[in-house]
Amino acid sequence: MEIGCGARVRDFDGRRYFYFWHYERTNGRSARHEDYVGRVGSDRAKQELLRRIATYHRRAEQEFARRRAKIEQAIASATADGRHTDT
Repeated sequence: MEIGCGARVRDFDGRRYFYFWHYERTNGRSARHEDYVGRVGSDRAKQELLRRIATYHRRAEQEFARRRAKIEQAIASATADGRHTDT
């Protein structure tokens, strides 16, 4: 599992543009994707970029919490069954 996201600035014909990059699962593999957000000088593009980064982090936190709960439940079940678990 690969997580991460960020901002990238690309130059085309003397103009600068924001792109939001992030990892997505595609066919069981992590792949890096870039989405166009807008021109660097645009306040709307800056706000949208920050919103996308915050949304990505929120989803990653929720996914980690879900996975952690599943692992903790497995540990609790193993312990309740009297089995010893080494990690």
